[in-house]
Amino acid sequence: MIDGIGGAFLFSNDTKRLAAWYRDCLGIVPQGEDAECSSIYASFEYRDLANPEIKRTIAWAIMPTDQDIKDKPRTGKINYTVKNMGEALSHLKSKGVVIEKTEEYPSMGTFAWLKDPDGNPIELWEPSKE
Repeated sequence: MIDGIGGAFLFSNDTKRLAAWYRDCLGIVPQGEDAECSSIYASFEYRDLANPEIKRTIAWAIMPTDQDIKDKPRTGKINYTVKNMGEALSHLKSKGVVIEKTEEYPSMGTFAWLKDPDGNPIELWEPSKE
């Protein structure tokens, strides 16, 4: 039935502010704005493992909401892979981002947890080299 993840969507009362934070702190550069749903989006391309000729895309978007969600609890979490956890954490700290916790699992890699300015939980993952 399900053979992948098509997208990750965040909701915000201020999409431009949140998109700027993701650009400045995590390096996710928006590729555009969708006038139809007023979202700011980026996409990540990869190849299908079983059939490498097939390109797949994961959409990432910040979408506006008409509900006031400021200071409201969030559910879910997006896990972003990083190439170098040390560099990523150093950059985030230089931007004033609080890192809640880091943990290393030898078989899986290194993880770090933080929140964006709207309170959305973020998990960073540097996969194990093994």
